Amino acid sequence: MLIALCTSNDSSTESTTESSTNVTQESSQVKKSSKTAWEYRETIDEMTDKTTYYASIESENEVKFEFPYNGGSSLTLTIRDSPQYGKNMYIKISKGQFNSGFDGTNIKVRFDDKEPITVHCNFPSDYSTDLLFLANYNKLLNLIKDSKTMKINAEFFSEGTRTFTFKTEGLEWNH
Repeated sequence: MLIALCTSNDSSTESTTESSTNVTQESSQVKKSSKTAWEYRETIDEMTDKTTYYASIESENEVKFEFPYNGGSSLTLTIRDSPQYGKNMYIKISKGQFNSGFDGTNIKVRFDDKEPITVHCNFPSDYSTDLLFLANYNKLLNLIKDSKTMKINAEFFSEGTRTFTFKTEGLEWNH
């Protein structure tokens, strides 16, 4: 399974590919912050002994989708710094499918009480529909660091748009 991702250059729209196991299934050390909702994780590549760093946060709310995704779906935002793939940010829905075309999709993101901004996203190269990579890494990272809350509004297959809320205050990210 391959995944396309946006590079850390804010103006770049270039993509690279990688195995989805690098996104979701590596063995790792997990550290949960006692003061914030952020969870920190590190993985070490067995071939290079290089470390990839992650910071993840799960939405405060769940949304309800129709069958077959009954039971509530949450959204997870992950920030990643990988020696192999660079710096990137992605969102993953626990149950459901994002709606997008071949050239990606746009989501709305709002920080605190500021006006929403539009963020372009790309599907993984295998077009898995539960994951989106967000463009403009540096801009988004700075906005997250300066905010207490963030809302993401995305469109889902046969479900319309839904909004997820995150308590972003307290991110410790120096990678």
